[in-house]
Amino acid sequence: VCLTCCSRESMVRINQICHKNGIKFFTGDVFGYHGYMFADLGDHEFVEEKPKVAKVSTGVEDGPEAKRARLDPAETTMVKKRLEFCQLREALAVEWRGEKATAALRRTAPDYFLLQ
Repeated sequence: VCLTCCSRESMVRINQICHKNGIKFFTGDVFGYHGYMFADLGDHEFVEEKPKVAKVSTGVEDGPEAKRARLDPAETTMVKKRLEFCQLREALAVEWRGEKATAALRRTAPDYFLLQ
């Protein structure tokens, strides 16, 4: 489900229905130069392609370089990952005061607070 131009109450209500039924949910809007996008993919599994770590042959080189693992960009491996997305209601209920919020504040663009 994709929503735009909706009230906050509508977005939260529709997201709760989607989350409960395992339906992926996206919402967003643009206001001139500012905008937002939110995605709730529920319990989401996906595969990511990663470069393989090449094995270092012992005895060929000396020093710290010989001990470092090297990435081989030609060879890749597929890694299965799983993420659990939060609901819009939870994302909007973040407490921005206190020690826990300090790190999150540094990663959050000031535009977020303008849109609130």
